[in-house]
Amino acid sequence: MIMWRMCRFPFWPIKPIFGIEGLLGVLAIAGVIFSLVMLIDCLKRPVSEFYHPLTKEGEYDKLIWAAAIMLSLSFYFLGAIAYFFVIKRAKAESKDE
Repeated sequence: MIMWRMCRFPFWPIKPIFGIEGLLGVLAIAGVIFSLVMLIDCLKRPVSEFYHPLTKEGEYDKLIWAAAIMLSLSFYFLGAIAYFFVIKRAKAESKDE
């Protein structure tokens, strides 16, 4: 009995101040802030920077990305993450070249 208590894994010598709920709360707040930053970037970016070879004119791309970011606020922030990698990061890499 004593050996079981000493060898359990993972062994934490002290109890954490915040449980898993605290961590999830911090991640949720960070996700909302990230989504808002991506939404602001999307709304400030000119329409000409949304051009993609798959969309012919890219007329509604800005509107579609803004809607995707807004709708993904309740679904794990996937729209903001996709916008970051597809538009924001891709445009930053193309400017460096």
